[in-house]
Parts: sequence; C-alpha cells; structure tokens
Amino acid sequence: MFFKKKLLTETEFALKFAQKLSKEVKEIKIISVNELDVKSEYNGVEHQCFLNNAYSEYISDPKNINEIIKRYLNSIFSIFLPKELLNVDRILPVIKDKRFLKSLEEINADFEKKHVYEFYNEELIIFYVEDRENSIHYISKDDLQEINFPLERLYEKSLHNLQEQLQIERHGVNGYFMLTAGGNYESSLILLDIWNHENFLVEGDLVIGIPSRDVLLITGNKDSLNLHRLYDSVKDINETGDHIVSDKIYELKNGKFEIMEL
Repeated sequence: MFFKKKLLTETEFALKFAQKLSKEVKEIKIISVNELDVKSEYNGVEHQCFLNNAYSEYISDPKNINEIIKRYLNSIFSIFLPKELLNVDRILPVIKDKRFLKSLEEINADFEKKHVYEFYNEELIIFYVEDRENSIHYISKDDLQEINFPLERLYEKSLHNLQEQLQIERHGVNGYFMLTAGGNYESSLILLDIWNHENFLVEGDLVIGIPSRDVLLITGNKDSLNLHRLYDSVKDINETGDHIVSDKIYELKNGKFEIMEL
C-alpha cells in the first residue's frame, strides 16, 4: 500500500527555507520563524521574508519544493548585495490591488512615504519595479533621486519598456481569450493600447479578470456563459493560487477598466 506524503505546515516550510538561507548567506542570523514570516539579520540590518506565495506554490506542486525554495532564495539575494543604481531600461509597471498595498503598509509603515505608486482605478494600483535578473525591486523615491530621473516620466518609461520587452500572445476562441507574456506581467497589459474588438472579438463591451500576475482573461459583457466561466476562474485562483492580483471583474469604460457591477 502506498501512502501520500504529508504536506509541510506553514512553519515547517518556513523553517526549511530559513535553513537553506543560512547555508547560502554567510554570517546571516535567523532571528525568528513565525508561520510564513522569517526574520533575519545581516550586517546589523533586519530583514523580513514573507513566504505566502512560495507556500501556495508548494501546496499546488509539493514535489517541486526544492526548486520553489531555490527560486525564492534567488529572488531575495539582492537584499544582501551592495545597493545597485536603478537601470531605467528595466523599469516596468506592476498591477496590484488595495489588499496588497495594505499588506505592505502593515509590514512597513513608511512604505507610502518612500515608494512610488499611483491608483489606476478605485481598486487597482500601479506599482513601479525594476526587473532584475533574479528579483523584482520595488522602486523608491530615493532610487529615482540617485539617478536624477523625473517622477513624471516614470509611467511613460515603464509602458515603453513593457511594450518593447514583452512578447504578447493571445489564446482562445469563441469570445473567451487569455493573454500570455512570460508569466510575470500579464496583469500589467491592461495599461497598453490594445483593447478593442479588432483584437478581441467578444459579445458586447470588453470584460477582463486579472486574478494573478500571470493570468489575464477576456470576454464580453453580453456573453453570459463566458462571463460565468471568467468569474469562476477568478474566484478559484484567488482562493488557491499565488501572486494574487484581484478578486474583481473589470469592464472597459471610456478607454479604462472599471469594476463591473455583478
């Protein structure tokens, strides 16, 4: 008889991550491990790692735990390296919702003062990041000041980079579509000038769901069957997925996506 291997608890997973981190970064000190929150100290500076997304990936694919932990370790190594000057050609926009902003402010009360972001609509927020080799760095006001880059040019530059660097592919038929662009910035595609019936032949006005950073679903507001399909996908991914963006459905109105009343 074969028995299914028991999944690690949140704390067990975080402890495994902390052990790997200690081996990879010399002279680091693990201060505490509390569920999915790992606190460490390096060169006199405290750091905090939240492993919610990593753990969600592990639950979905437990056999790849080592690859998942390795990937997340790679993404935080930049914390322990000398500070880099911002590379403007790597600036990209990232779409998140108000839940994400609230979680950041709970971690860092000064986040709003130090970092750069703007509201896209009443629910969604545009953050600006530098896409580095193994990590995504959220841009601060200090980053911009160090290279004398004007804040008012940030949106334009990020959109230019998005268009230049991503290869966008459309998938689907019969009024239900999905866009792919590499796995990290699909939700950011709502900012591009691509939203018309020539690109997406749907019934009625364009409707989208962006449940996670790598999922962008499209249908029409007069297509009840596909609307239910889109809604179910958004709900399921918000409950079981990782790198969550939004649990809302959005409708194109006057060239901009707004929350759709269901």
